[in-house]
Amino acid sequence: MSWFSYIFPQTIFRASSTYNRDIRINEERGKLKLLANGSRQSGAYIEQLWRRAFKAFGIIPNSPVRSILVLGVAGGTVIHLLRDRYLRSRIVGVDIDPVMIDIGKRYFGLDAIPSLRIVQGDAKQFVHRTTDRFDLIIVDLFLGREIPAFVRSPIFLRRLRHILNSGGTVVINFLRELEYGMKSDKLMKILQKIFPTVSDFGMYHNRFFAAT
Repeated sequence: MSWFSYIFPQTIFRASSTYNRDIRINEERGKLKLLANGSRQSGAYIEQLWRRAFKAFGIIPNSPVRSILVLGVAGGTVIHLLRDRYLRSRIVGVDIDPVMIDIGKRYFGLDAIPSLRIVQGDAKQFVHRTTDRFDLIIVDLFLGREIPAFVRSPIFLRRLRHILNSGGTVVINFLRELEYGMKSDKLMKILQKIFPTVSDFGMYHNRFFAAT
């Protein structure tokens, strides 16, 4: 890490991919931040969001969570948080962008997590094809500032419930600004029709949902 980043943010890596036209890793105050199309994907801000959401939903360390599915890997901020909470759990991470997967491994330490399996592929297709079941499912699917429309699809959400173990939880990271305000309200109504218990938590531009 460079001491110069404490004065001026430094771009240490830049690339593009089929799915993200502008991918950057910035070093700011000695820490790395991943941006896709100008939107933060990993780093201290994202970590704060997830910590607060986990606390709001009562997702606590050492509870009986043995299998975790993370849809949307990016730099792996949420994966590291889950690893710290559930040391014995197996984690499957799915991301459509191979460039993002490589970044997560090279710059954010994902290759050092022994019980993590990363799948390069479409999250929607993975959910419909997998025969595995999970105690905790994280949906963190962003293409820059955009969220794929299928995240709000009843078919997709019912499939999440199908692969969720009894007593398990699905946590969805969504937005609530601009056009996503109405979309998030619609998502809440759809979730309430599919899951027995649904709660939400808002912070800054994000709105999280927990369905059990």
